[in-house]
Amino acid sequence: MAHVTLERWAPEHLALLSEANTAEMTQYIGGPEPDDDIVRRHERYLRLNAEGGAWMYAIVADGIPAGGIGFWPIDENGEAAYEAGWNVVPAWQGQGVARNALLRLIGIASSEAPARDRLFAYPSVQNAASNALCRSVGFEDLGERDFPFRGVVLRTRVWALALR
Repeated sequence: MAHVTLERWAPEHLALLSEANTAEMTQYIGGPEPDDDIVRRHERYLRLNAEGGAWMYAIVADGIPAGGIGFWPIDENGEAAYEAGWNVVPAWQGQGVARNALLRLIGIASSEAPARDRLFAYPSVQNAASNALCRSVGFEDLGERDFPFRGVVLRTRVWALALR
């Protein structure tokens, strides 16, 4: 199994966003983004990390950038919580990289971030791998709902994990 670490999102991680911007990698989130949007998202990750408005990381497997993961504050039906999101590039999928990265992220969210009681994730109902990942690390399945994302409405599964 690969040794997985998380590195705070940095300027050199723009290439990870581009690598993940393929039809295969974005099939459950509305498809690839224009290159200008990728650059803006990268700049937003850097800015939010610097301001403390999000915790964005590159996933590094055996010393090689393998994806991205992060969490940010949300309001979930009046509850101050966090939302997590992730991706792992195809070369590293199916090797436990996402699971190890998510476990590390949960540790950060529960110990280093300002106190919020729960972490949510909203993978597409069609994304079997991300739904299995949520289940495997102890998220509770709260059912399905429509979720607006990048100009489309996705049918998602709502997962919640107690942080405290």
